Amino acid sequence: MKTIKHFLDYVEIKTKLASVLPFLVGAGYTFYHCGSLDIGKTLIFFAAMLLFDMTATAINNHVGTRQQGKKNHYRDSVSIAIILTMLTGAAALGIYLTLNTDLVVLLTGILCFGVGILYSFGPLPIARTPFGEILSGGVMGICIPFLVYQINHPGIISLMLEFPAVTVSVELIEAISLGIAVMPLVLCISNIMLANNICDVEEDILVKRYTLPFYIGKKKALFLFRWLYIGAWFFMLAGCVGRILPVTALLGLAGIIPAIRNIRIFEERQDKKQTFSIAIKNFLLLMGPYAVGIWLATARYLWK
Repeated sequence: MKTIKHFLDYVEIKTKLASVLPFLVGAGYTFYHCGSLDIGKTLIFFAAMLLFDMTATAINNHVGTRQQGKKNHYRDSVSIAIILTMLTGAAALGIYLTLNTDLVVLLTGILCFGVGILYSFGPLPIARTPFGEILSGGVMGICIPFLVYQINHPGIISLMLEFPAVTVSVELIEAISLGIAVMPLVLCISNIMLANNICDVEEDILVKRYTLPFYIGKKKALFLFRWLYIGAWFFMLAGCVGRILPVTALLGLAGIIPAIRNIRIFEERQDKKQTFSIAIKNFLLLMGPYAVGIWLATARYLWK
């Protein structure tokens, strides 16, 4: 049990709700709009997604502890072996899904793998640039729900290879609808990264880590922090008014009062140990009920 707990601490299993909730929203949205889910493919994707999320966290911890001269959870050889094993497992499951779906799944998966690995690895890790918020929110908030949809119902984006030509077709209405549905995820996940960088901005400058708050300043970063949540609530409302989302998705607004209270607390004090967790709490407050609301609307298929 201690070995398992040690491993789960290493991959920070408690943080995986940041990928599990986008998966649940994507699966619920797909079921709601299409009336069916391929349980087998969906669960395989879930396993691949979770494995890769843990891999990205392990890489981040491995690189971070080496750079900071801190003690890692495992010695280097064991840490690298764990990373390679999880990465291989995620890649194998991704290849299986590609063989049973289409090239769009493969290319999207490659994009996710690339961003996940380069986020904290390489000559200029994404986490040390002003693009961390955009890419973390985009990959987790857009790519995960999109892949769930594409795996179950290929066609929202299609590729045709007729060498030397490549034809790309997009179902615009479906793509825009999915985009509106996942924007609350994108904005809330981006805010987790933004809150982290706001708290660390002074320390980051000392180690030449120039994130978004460095470029726009802490005052504008806090302004952005507030408005990203407002944007998330706007897209929830817009999705319901436009009948893209079920009315029950408005459950995502249930936590608006405590979320606003949390925003004010963070605006008053930005501290990694005391107030950073507010961004995670707000993510759960908004996206948890949002996912539940979407899934409630799928009951009509279950009762048939």
